[in-house]
Amino acid sequence: PGKSTNVIQEFVASELGDKYIQPPSFSLHQSFQGSNPKSPLLFVLPGTDPMNALLNFAKQKDIQLRSVSLGQGQGVIAEKEIEDAKQSGTWVILQNCHLYPSWMPKLEKIIEDIQTQKMHNHFRLWLTSYPSDDFPAD
Repeated sequence: PGKSTNVIQEFVASELGDKYIQPPSFSLHQSFQGSNPKSPLLFVLPGTDPMNALLNFAKQKDIQLRSVSLGQGQGVIAEKEIEDAKQSGTWVILQNCHLYPSWMPKLEKIIEDIQTQKMHNHFRLWLTSYPSDDFPAD
């Protein structure tokens, strides 16, 4: 059973080509172009840590990026950063959402509220999380 994935990938590559087994390339610029202030952008981990790329991208756009690494007690800080960013048009990245499962219902409520609120057009909320039963909240 452990070899099934490799055998299937080899078969698909030999019959259809490598492009069918390679993950699509990721473009932060294209993702941003398709985004809006009311929809958070999510990086699913594991994978390349997006922080350096996001910092550089924010610098290119001349936008301030605020980072909150989630964990016990960081919810209040995250809420304040989001509220400030909505008004000022800066970006917030909440890292490691999977590490604060008890706060995920609050994050879900914040995101729901964003849908009906007026905010600066440059505001963006970025999230990182490993796959988790608690993220997103039910």
